[in-house]
Order: sequence, then structure tokens, then C-alpha cells
Amino acid sequence: MRTPGSLTAAQRAASLRQQAADTAAANTATPTQPTPQDSMTGATEKPLNANEKRVQAAREALKVSTNNATANIDPMDEVDGSITILSINDIVTYSHNPRSKPNSKRAEIKASLQAEGRITNTITVTRRSPKEKYFPYGGGNTRVELCKELFAEGDERFATLHVLTKKWPGEAAVITAHLSENDNRGDISFWERTQGVVKFKSEYQAENKAQLSVNELNKVLKASGLNYGIKMVQNFIFAHEYLSLIGPWIKAEEINSIIRPVVSSLFDLGTKFDKSDEVKNALDEIMLMHGQDLESTELANKDKEPASRQEPRLDVQGLITDFQTVVAKVLKLQVDNMPAVIQAVTLTPNLSIEEIQQIKAVEKDPKSKQPQQSPIGGMLTGVKGKSSASTITDQQAPKSNTAEFEKQLIAAFSILNAAVPIADFLKTDPQLPYGFFVDFPASMDSVEGKPVGDEMAGLREALWPVLASMSGQANEAFAQAIPDNSSWALTRAQGLEAMSASCIAAGVAMRNGLIYVTSMHVWMLMSHAVVGPAFMSLMKVLSEHHVSDPAKFQISFKKLFS
Repeated sequence: MRTPGSLTAAQRAASLRQQAADTAAANTATPTQPTPQDSMTGATEKPLNANEKRVQAAREALKVSTNNATANIDPMDEVDGSITILSINDIVTYSHNPRSKPNSKRAEIKASLQAEGRITNTITVTRRSPKEKYFPYGGGNTRVELCKELFAEGDERFATLHVLTKKWPGEAAVITAHLSENDNRGDISFWERTQGVVKFKSEYQAENKAQLSVNELNKVLKASGLNYGIKMVQNFIFAHEYLSLIGPWIKAEEINSIIRPVVSSLFDLGTKFDKSDEVKNALDEIMLMHGQDLESTELANKDKEPASRQEPRLDVQGLITDFQTVVAKVLKLQVDNMPAVIQAVTLTPNLSIEEIQQIKAVEKDPKSKQPQQSPIGGMLTGVKGKSSASTITDQQAPKSNTAEFEKQLIAAFSILNAAVPIADFLKTDPQLPYGFFVDFPASMDSVEGKPVGDEMAGLREALWPVLASMSGQANEAFAQAIPDNSSWALTRAQGLEAMSASCIAAGVAMRNGLIYVTSMHVWMLMSHAVVGPAFMSLMKVLSEHHVSDPAKFQISFKKLFS
């Protein structure tokens, strides 16, 4: 046999070709499967040589997935809190920033930026997607705007900004961050807050696919760090729905104590008379007129020196007078009677059209400049006392309230009712010392089936026993003066146990025929920012009446069920 070295060239080439063919066949065969020949002969799998093992190992390595830690990370994702240098052209102001008017300290901020050559308080920015530009998260719109302005003026120091980037949290979260930042600075108007809250509500509902009631909206805002309170949130929603034509010039205290109560009463009147659309259109025309005047003032100010500019201030009293005038025309009521009608509807929503049409203003004293008002007895469903069955003698019976006291009492109760709803349980009775009493409400948690919120429910529970104690109704001497069809009289007729149970349902204790008013009740009323002043105003009116006519309060106290 010849050795490889003794083979001819042709033979060596043929030998090499055969070896290559054998290697290719070995590489394509599955190592773990026997060949057809092996299967027939029962032979075991042919072991791989060193070269075949290396080829097999390389092939298997190609099948293994990578363990790269960044394999699933989008390189365009933001990392919360990372410091980044961005071109000034890659940042814009936030399009939904609640504050729409220029920052009053704009000139000061610009001067500071020029002096420092940079933003000293780093701005946090975010963006909705990698395709969009960055904008401030929770504040910094004015600084971004001024940096772009300075760069446009040629200051190259503002070509880039050092910023903190934040992963996109959703539109609703960004809106609350901007609201919170502006609230902390205290330079945001009522209407700007309104616009921010309404936009937040819309975005939150879209993101969570759920509708928010006013109470739910208040809770969500509170969870986001915006504790406006249910009353203010109600004002926001009311202003957005009905007062947008004068919105930019409304102040929070004006809508809460004056505008909303009057407009609500006018809308209620429109509903009663089946003329809701006509009333709304009439009110819109008045608001449009006032809004255009205010816009004209703002435009004129732009051409004036700061010292000669006139503040565009909403004439609230003129607005209310115009509201009353146009609605009186729509409903065919006497304009002079409208203040009394509005007060009546505020305190007694269930008045019929006939009762409303009979309400008249008190004859005006020529020497008095006070606005005309109706007697309190004509405002609350015409409750009458039972003089024939009364245990109070003619000499003891309190005299009719004077017109002046009636006007003052109506105004005081109206302000109080605007702060905390009491119209559902406030009633009149001319035989009681102050001419009123409080009945048992259907619920402290709601008025006419509409929830009032935890805060208002607590304030109603605090106010009810205080008014019940002051009215004289808890004095057995006046028991017969309370109308038979009232819940108070019906419950009293059932005895002490029934009266105690009804008092407990109203949130107050009654023991041995006595209503218990605690220091907590009084403190809740006096410490509230809105209810406190309204309550003290009512106390002042009652106190002045007590001093001017002390004979009404000389009847001895006798506890119920004695």
C-alpha cells in the first residue's frame, strides 16, 4: 500500500475530495440520530471528532438568546431624575398651563436670568412621546419662555438648558402639578383654577374611562394634593358651565356668596315657569355685555402707561341688577319684587308659581336707602301659627317682626344658606321669638336627593341644634306654635322616645327633653372660613333684635316632655 507521500498528484486530489465529502456529510447529519445504515445494523451513534465538536458548538451558540441587560430598553425612554442638556429649541411651554395671564414678576425674572446667565433652579421637563418636544412639568413656563426670548436676542448662554427629565405620567398628573405649583405661589386667579380643574377632570376621565361626580372629583383632586374643598369645586364646575362669558373677571368670594346663589335661583325660576332656555339666553346676553366692556378696558390698558391703566373689575351689583331685570321680563314678574322672589326661592325651593307671583316687596321707606325685601313669612311657604290653640296668651305672644328686622333676617339667612345649605329644614312661624324654627330634614347628607359632601353634612349637623335652641322651639312654652303638619310637631306628638330618635338621626342628642349643643358644634361653625362669618352675621342680627324688643324673650323656659 502506498503512503500519502508516494501517491501521485491525481490520487492525492481524489483523496482530499473524498475527505471533504465525508466531513460535509457528518456536519449535516443530526448528531443524536443514527444513520440509516446504523439503524439497519443496530450500530450505536458514531462519536464526533474534535473538528465536528467545534462546528457543533458554534452552531448551538447561534441559537442562544442574548443576556444583554439593555436589550429590551427603548433608548428614547426617559429616566426620572436624570440630568440632561437640551437645546433651547427642543423645549416649549406647556400648552395646558392653567395660568393664562403673564407672570406679574416677568421683568424681574428676566433681569435675574440675564445676570446669572442660566436658570439657577433646574426645571423638570417631560414629553408625551419621543416625537414631541419637552415642556415643563409642574412649573417653569415663564423661565422657558424668557430663555427662548433671550436666546432669540442673541444671548448664546441660553442656547442649551440643564434640565431634569421625567417619564411621561399622563396629562392629568401634569395639570395637577402645574395647578399645585401656581397655588403655592398664590398668583393664579379663580378662573384659571377653574380652567385647570375642568381640564384635569376631562383628562382624568379619558385616562381612566370613568365619569367623575363633583364629590368624586373633589376626592381625586385631594389625593393629588389639591385640597380645594367640595364647595369650591362646585363653584369651579358651576362657573365653567354657566359663567364662562365673565369667567376671567370673577373672584372666588363673589361667586360663592353672591353670583352663584342668585344665578341658581334664577335658573330654578326658569325651570318652574318652564322657560329655562329663555332665562339662560337672557342671562348670557347680560354676561356678554359685561364681558365685552371688560375686554375693552383690558385692550385700552395695553396702550396706556402702567400708572394710568384702569383695572378691569366686574361690577357684581350691576350684574345682579341686570340679571333680575331681564329674568323679570322673561317671567312677567315685577322687577321691584325680584330681590324678594330670589330670596324666597333660595330659602324655599318648593314654592309654586302662584306663591311666587304673590310675593311682594316690602313698601320702601322714602327715607331709607335699603333695597326692598319681602317679609320672612312670605318667603317660606306661608307657614301659619295656631293662635287659637296656643298656650301663649295674647299678652305673652310676640308681636310681628318689624319690616327692618325681617329684611335683615332674610339677608342673613340667605348668606348663611349660600355658605351651607339649610333651606330644606329652615321654616318660618311668626309666633316664635325670631319668627323661624328648624324642622327635621329628610337627611343631613343630602338636599332634595343630592349629596352635599362630608364637610357640608357635618356643618349642617352642627348648625341644626344651634338654630333649634335659639328659635325657641325646644321650649315647651312655644310647642303649640309649631305647625301640626311639621315633622317636629308630628314627632313630638309621638313622645320623648320618638323625639330622641329623630334628634339622633339629625346628629344631635336629646336627653330628658333637652337638646344638647356642644362646644364642638359651635367651634365647627365659627372656625369655618366661609360659614363662620355668615353665622356670626346672623347672630348679630338676632342679637340686635333681642336688644330692641326684649319683651319677646321674657317667657320662662320649660323643657319638652316635662
